[in-house]
Amino acid sequence: MENIKPIEYCQNQIRHFQKKAKHNKAETLWCFRIIMGSTLAVPVMLTFDADLWVSKILPSFLSATAAFCTAWIQLRKPQELWLLYRTIQREIEDQLTQYKYKLSEYENCIEPDRLLASNVAKLTLKAHQKWTTITPTPDNLPSSNDSPT
Repeated sequence: MENIKPIEYCQNQIRHFQKKAKHNKAETLWCFRIIMGSTLAVPVMLTFDADLWVSKILPSFLSATAAFCTAWIQLRKPQELWLLYRTIQREIEDQLTQYKYKLSEYENCIEPDRLLASNVAKLTLKAHQKWTTITPTPDNLPSSNDSPT
């Protein structure tokens, strides 16, 4: 790892988590819009007896798209990741504020740079540990054996 100052490391981590939060927020909102739009449009299209495309094929495509987006949100959980990344970003920003203004544990600290780097590293590790409980693994995915008999 290159030799960067703790404050730069802190700011890099803030930008990193901010970018991840923004991505997951956008993913959540787009999936939600697609699900809502598709599920609201399908019944309307089914009432038209216009042609095969409007009354059968397009509603089927929209229903499949809504089902895919619903499964994607349930499996990938971008809304939970959004919350996780935004929370960690705010916690790191709080560490930076405490560091800059010598608050809390930074007030009488002999080596505030080391403390800042240590606290930010701990928050980054905390984010990873929480992330591993959110993301799908083979152990927490439903299998064909899980179906009721």
